Amino acid sequence: MKRLFIVAGILFWQISLAQTPDSLMLDDCYRRAVANYPLTNQFELLASKNKIQLKKLNTNYLPHFNINGQASYQSDVTQVEVVFQPMYLPPPLDIQLPALTPDIPVPPKDQYRITLGLNQTIYDGGITSRQKYVERTNLEIDRQNVEIELYKLKEQINQVFFGIVLLQENSKLLIVFKKEISNKLKDIETAVKYGIALESDKDVLLAELIKIEQQLEEVEITKNAWFRVLGELMSVKADPSTYLILPDPHYAPGKFENSRLEYELFDLQKEKINATKRLTSAQWMPKLMGFGQLGYGKPGLNMMNNTFDTYYIVGASLNWNIWNWNKYKKENQILDLQSLIINSRKETFNKITRIAAENDIAEIRKYEALIRKDHEIIELRDKIAGTASSQLDNGIITSTDYVTKVNDAVQSKINLETHKIQLVQAKMKYLATIGEL
Repeated sequence: MKRLFIVAGILFWQISLAQTPDSLMLDDCYRRAVANYPLTNQFELLASKNKIQLKKLNTNYLPHFNINGQASYQSDVTQVEVVFQPMYLPPPLDIQLPALTPDIPVPPKDQYRITLGLNQTIYDGGITSRQKYVERTNLEIDRQNVEIELYKLKEQINQVFFGIVLLQENSKLLIVFKKEISNKLKDIETAVKYGIALESDKDVLLAELIKIEQQLEEVEITKNAWFRVLGELMSVKADPSTYLILPDPHYAPGKFENSRLEYELFDLQKEKINATKRLTSAQWMPKLMGFGQLGYGKPGLNMMNNTFDTYYIVGASLNWNIWNWNKYKKENQILDLQSLIINSRKETFNKITRIAAENDIAEIRKYEALIRKDHEIIELRDKIAGTASSQLDNGIITSTDYVTKVNDAVQSKINLETHKIQLVQAKMKYLATIGEL
C-alpha cells in the first residue's frame, strides 16, 4: 500500500514541482524525495524480475524436448551361432539327416541413430512450489532493503530541513534586532546633532548594525547552500525564498516498540531460512517422470535388422534417493545455525535501538526544560534591555552598554527559538529511531 501511494503521488508532485511554492512542509519533502529518488524505480524492476523468475520455474511443469544424434563404429558385436546336430530317423526309414547351421544375421559394427526425446515431470516432490515461495521471500527482502535506503533518505532530509528552519528563525530575529538598533541609531544621531550624545555612541551602534548585516549575510549564504542540498535530495530546484513550516510530530512515549524496517527485515530473513529448509526436504522426496523417445537409425530396436528403421519408446521412471549420508540433516543444522545468528543480530539491533530511543527521550526532556527557563530569561532580559534603552536616552550609560544588554535580550530569544526547533527535531529523531517516521 505504501508503494502504491508513492507511485500515485509521483504524478501529482511532478505537476506541482513546476510551480514554486511559498511554503514547504517536511512531509512534502519526504514525498518529493522518495518520488524522484532513482532507487524508487527498483520496486518495479524487482517485481518484473520476480515475475520472470516465477515464469521460469513454471517451465518445470512443461515437457522438455531434446534431440540426440550418434554415429559409432565398434570393434565387435554380439553374434549368435546355432548348430543343429545330425538326426537319425528310425526304421524302416533309417536315414541320417546332416547337421544344419542356420544363417543368423550379424549386427552391423557401424551404427547410426537420431532420436527425439521427451521428459515430463509428473511429481517433483514439491520442489517447484517451494522454489517459488523462496523467490517470493527474496522479493520481499529486496523490497525491504529498498525501503530501508529510502528511510535513510528521510533521515538525511530531516538534518537539512531543520538546519534551514533554524537559519530562517535566526534571520527573523536578526532582522528585528537590526530594526531596533537602526531606530536607536536615529535617536543617537539626533542627540549627537544637538550635542546631547557623543559621536562614539553613534559609532558603536553603527558598528553593531554592520555586524548584524554581516551575520544576516552569513545566514543567507548558508541557507542558500542548504536549500541547494535539499533540492538535490528532492531532485528539484529549491527556491531559497521558500518558507519551511516546522512540523508538529505526534510524540507519545510509552512502552518501547521497535517498528524499524531493519527489525522486520530480520523476520523476513528467518522466513527465507524456513522456506529453504522446506525446499531442502523436498530434494529428498521421490520424483516421478514420464518419458518418450522417437528414433530413426541403423539398426533400430531389432538388432538383427541391418537396415535403417524407425522406433519409439515410452515409459515412466521413479527416482528416490533413500539414503543421503545425513546430508539433509547437516544442511538443516547449518540453516538452524543461520537462524540463531539472525536471532542474535535481531536482539542486538533491538537493544541498540532501545538505547538510542532512551537517549532521544532524554534529549526531548532536556529541551523542554531549557525552553521553560528560556521564557524566564527572556522576560528578565527584555526588562534589562528596556531599562538600558531609557538609560541610553538619558545619557546614563554608553552605547556599548546598551548594545550589550540588547544583544543579550536578542540572544535569549534566539536561544528560545533554537531550543524549540531542536525540541521538534529531537521528537522527529525519536520517531525515526523507533521506525515511526
